[in-house]
Order: sequence, then C-alpha cells, then structure tokens
Amino acid sequence: MSNPREKEATNYLDQHKILELFDHITSELIFHRPDNPKAFMLDYIAKTKEARTTQMDYPCLFDNSNIESVFGMLDPTKKGFISLEQYTQALQTLGCKDFDERPPGSGQDRITQDTFTREIKQGLKKSSAAFRP
Repeated sequence: MSNPREKEATNYLDQHKILELFDHITSELIFHRPDNPKAFMLDYIAKTKEARTTQMDYPCLFDNSNIESVFGMLDPTKKGFISLEQYTQALQTLGCKDFDERPPGSGQDRITQDTFTREIKQGLKKSSAAFRP
C-alpha cells in the first residue's frame, strides 16, 4: 500500500509535468553544454514561461535541420516517405505524446517528410507548452 504523502507528491509531479521539464532541461544542457548551467536553466525556464504566455517560440532542442536529419535516417533510400510505424516510433522517441496517430498518408503506409515535419513540430510544441513553470 502506498504512503498518502508519496501519492500526493507523485500527483503533484504529474500535474505540473516536473519530470518532463527536467528531462527537457537535461537534454538541452547536454546538447549545448553551457559554461554557466544555472543561468542556462533559469533562461530556459523563463523562455518556456514566456512562450506559454505568447503561444510562440517554445524552447526546443530540435530545429528544422535536426528534423530533416531524423527523416533522412528513416528514409535512407530517399523514397520521400516513411512507414506509419517509423513515424510513430520517431515521434514517441522524440517525446511527442499527443500527435496524430493517423496522419495523411497513413492509409497507404507512406508518411511524407512534410507531414512528418509538421507533426514533430506540433508534438514538440505541445510537449513544451504543457510545462507549468
């Protein structure tokens, strides 16, 4: 049986998505390796808070070139599309939890780069927007 205070703490962490926020900040720290990590984290939280207010420019580790690279790894023969399974696994791996599970092209098992890019951007934005700094 779970301790009530432990359950309360877990609910708090879940409600405010604290662990997800720490995951994102840790990824950003590892990627950028700033000289002043504390200032970097404070800036990241401030940008996340501002973006939440303006609904724009959420801090994100992935830019267009990173997304293109991921698609390129999934489509090494340059067919111009990937499978629905590749699409789903890539979005889940990148931390997107709320995304279109049946995007355009899924019926033919052919997800284009445009669809992939749009869904990744929306998924990452939703993921960042969920934080409550």
